[in-house]
Amino acid sequence: MVFIQVKIIQLMCSMIKWRNKAITTKIYKYLPNLSILMTIMFFVVYGIFFSNADWSLFQEQFFNFEKMRGRYHIFISPLILILKISFFSCFLAILIGLIMAIIRSFNNVFINGLITAYVVLFRSIPAMVLVVLVYFALPYVGLNLVSTNSVIASLSLLFSAYTTEIFRSGINSVDRFQLEAANALGMGSLQSMRWVVLPQAFRVIIPPLTSVLIDILKTTSIAYVVGVPELIARARQMEGVIGSVTPLIFVSFLYFIIILPVVLFSSRLEKQSRRWSKN
Repeated sequence: MVFIQVKIIQLMCSMIKWRNKAITTKIYKYLPNLSILMTIMFFVVYGIFFSNADWSLFQEQFFNFEKMRGRYHIFISPLILILKISFFSCFLAILIGLIMAIIRSFNNVFINGLITAYVVLFRSIPAMVLVVLVYFALPYVGLNLVSTNSVIASLSLLFSAYTTEIFRSGINSVDRFQLEAANALGMGSLQSMRWVVLPQAFRVIIPPLTSVLIDILKTTSIAYVVGVPELIARARQMEGVIGSVTPLIFVSFLYFIIILPVVLFSSRLEKQSRRWSKN
């Protein structure tokens, strides 16, 4: 009888421990969201009840959309322009990165050294500096690019350094025994890369590639330094006309609307890639 009571007590203790562990796991799972919510609530309560903030002046300077009435159509053309720049920059960055990663997988010491130098160089240069150099320096060597094309070239060079490393990590994640099996079946190096390596590598590299797309979308905002009439340039012009930074707030909202679906799509791909990795 005593033995049964001891077993019941042990079972109850284990159930209590399991329940506490489950509760703790849930708390840790939602802790970041709770901390963000509490921080926002703190600033809201402080701003309303304990600060001497002039909310009418704040609204007039940052959220005065009355002054923008009838001017929203000005942002349509710049919006299409940044989407165009983002598309071509992303396409070229992925293409260059894929080619260099494939060449790098052949393990030629000299070529790999050149590609490594390329990656290190362009990952070290700030985007704005590169845009200015491409636009103002290339004409001295006989290559004249219009401002939009100079931005596309700069972003392609800059982000191809990142996509090269992304593709390289994806290619290296594929087991080498599969390459040996492909060679045993009579496939050449390029055929093995096309039919065996890349289909599996894309499972790993798609999520970080979407992050590159997001970075390209955000980096297009520096195009105004070479006179490209994109969203930031138009917002700054309108800011001087209406005497309010509301156009910049509106442009930030446009970027948020553009980037949010990409972020959600990237998160979904990351979850899907984890399932693929488990399988």
